Amino acid sequence: MAKRIYPYGSIKYWLTYDIDDVCDLYSDRGLHPQTVRTWVKKGLKMIDKSRPTLFYGHDLIAFIKSQNLKNKCKTSFDEMFCMSCKDARNIFKRNITMTQKNNFLQVSGLCRSCKKPMFKNYKMNDFQKLKRIFYKVDVLELYDCDESSCKTHLSASLDTPASESNIWTPYGDLFE
Repeated sequence: MAKRIYPYGSIKYWLTYDIDDVCDLYSDRGLHPQTVRTWVKKGLKMIDKSRPTLFYGHDLIAFIKSQNLKNKCKTSFDEMFCMSCKDARNIFKRNITMTQKNNFLQVSGLCRSCKKPMFKNYKMNDFQKLKRIFYKVDVLELYDCDESSCKTHLSASLDTPASESNIWTPYGDLFE
C-alpha cells in the first residue's frame, strides 16, 4: 500500500484527540482507526494507558511531521520522482520539456524504466544548469538558440527582392 502524506495544519496543539477524532480529521483520506492504532505502535505518544486512548495535539503534530518526512523521496538535481515506479528515476534520453510559471520552471520528462511522464519544479536560477544537463525538446527551443539557421526560406526571400518583370500575367503587357 502507498505511504501517504497527512497535512497537520488542522490539528490544534492544545486539544486532546481520541482515535475517532483523528479519523474525523482525515475523513477525506479515508483514515481507518486501525491505522491510528498502528501509529501508536510506531511511536505516537498516548496521554496514558487508560481508555479511551487520548493524544495531545502537539504529540500528534510531531508524529505526523516525522512520518511525512520518512515518506518523502529525495531526488538529485537530474532525477525526478516517478509515480508509477514509486521511486526517483533518471529521465529517458535526458529529453525534457519546460514551462515557465510565475517564478519557477515546471519540467517534465519520461521515466527511463516505465516511460510514464514525470514532473518536477525548479527555480528560475537553475535554467542554465538545466540547459547544460538536459536536452530541451519543446517549442521554446526554437526561440532560445544562439545562432539563427541559414537554411530558412525567410533569408532567401529577403536577399532577392521581387521585381515586376518576374511576375507573369495572363494578359502580357496590356497594363503597361
